[in-house]
Order: sequence, then C-alpha cells, then structure tokens
Amino acid sequence: MRYRRPPAAFQRGAISLFWVAIGSVAVAGIAMAALFSMRYERNLFAEGTARLGKTVKASGAGKAIDAAGDAVGAASGKGDGRMRKCVIDGKTVISNTDCKADNRTSKLIEIHDTKGIEAPKKPVPEKAAPGSDPMLDKMIEKQLR
Repeated sequence: MRYRRPPAAFQRGAISLFWVAIGSVAVAGIAMAALFSMRYERNLFAEGTARLGKTVKASGAGKAIDAAGDAVGAASGKGDGRMRKCVIDGKTVISNTDCKADNRTSKLIEIHDTKGIEAPKKPVPEKAAPGSDPMLDKMIEKQLR
C-alpha cells in the first residue's frame, strides 16, 4: 500500500505564508517611517516623493511629460497660470484659467506660501553669576590661620 499525504498538508489558500510575511514587513516599515516622521518633525513621505520627482524630471521620461503638459496647456488656452479674481456673468470668480488678463475686472491675487505655525523658541538660559562655594571658603580660611 502506498502512503498518501492527507489533503490538509497542501495549501489551498490564495496567499502563502511567504507573501504574508513580506506584506507584514512592508506595513511595519511604513509605520516606522511615519513614527520617525512624527518624532523628528519631518515628513519623510513628502521628501521621498520630492526626491522621486527630481529623478523623474531629470530622466528622458520627465522631459517628455513636461513637453506633453505644455502641449495640453497650449491647446486648452490655459493662460499664464497666475491666480486672478474677476467678475464673469455677474459672479465673482477666482481662477487661473477663466480670468484672462484682458478682462477689465481681472485682478491679480498674490499667493503667500506659509510654513504653518512655528513653536516659540525657548529663551537662552542666563548664566549664573559666579558665586563662592561655602565649603571652599572654609577650607581657605583654615589654611590662612
């Protein structure tokens, strides 16, 4: 009689233990990056995407993407891309495409990029005035007698 394995010995699920471990490591890595970001008050995810964006722009694909974006912008009549406030059909509109520079009611809006609220800096502690040590003074007096 030949030995047969029981059917429970074969995995029938869609995900193997290996891929579950890989997924767990990936989730733990993302969680650690988030915790480090919070601890050191840096956004590691934004820095990573900025670095990735720089590498894409430096590559040939980035130049092709920029050329395609310029072509689409020229075809859609995008304008100069500056935010303007104007009145169109009796309604006040703030837009970078609908408010053209040749519109009489168009006014340029200055956009100020703020960094948010910064915590107040702690004052530098003042150095204490040099004082005398009572034990040292007693030892000096004993020596002088």
